[in-house]
Amino acid sequence: MARNTKHLVLTAVFIALILMMTVVPYTGYINYGLIEITTLHIVVILGAVCLGWKTGALLGLVWGVTCVMRAFTNPAWILFTNPLISTLPRIFVGAVAGMTFSALHKRFGDVPAAMAAGVAGTLTNTVLVLSAIQIFGGMIESYKAFFELFKTILSTLITVNGGIEMAAAVIIVPVIYRALQSAGALGYQQ
Repeated sequence: MARNTKHLVLTAVFIALILMMTVVPYTGYINYGLIEITTLHIVVILGAVCLGWKTGALLGLVWGVTCVMRAFTNPAWILFTNPLISTLPRIFVGAVAGMTFSALHKRFGDVPAAMAAGVAGTLTNTVLVLSAIQIFGGMIESYKAFFELFKTILSTLITVNGGIEMAAAVIIVPVIYRALQSAGALGYQQ
């Protein structure tokens, strides 16, 4: 019973972090002109590492839904109003990160597995978002004329940001995971 309660509480904390970081400026999305770096993938990856791939997928879904809602408030990110671009890839971020950690942590240890989960989750986000933009981005009628130029600019920005986001995930996820583990916040094996 205690394990289920701890899992539920930690899931709620991660969801609250995603919601808070979506609405508080310069926490979940750090803007520098046209460049926007996200830190929300770190929360999803960390949640997947701590709570498993199914909960990671749920956290990715929450991130994706908040991304859709946020896109409706910013015309520059109109492509992200399409859930196939903004939500579906984020579900896979949590699932892939959780599965990567689960597959590697017994053999290589928690820190290397958490670092690998950070790489896998970030790459999943970057590759799937870029692929979804390529496949589904032209579906928005009002953007068809500008889609090719917009797609090239956005793809370049996301690719550059992906490197920065990956470095952040590789450093932050293992550190916070070990801190939660040391504090007894996890207290169980997945």
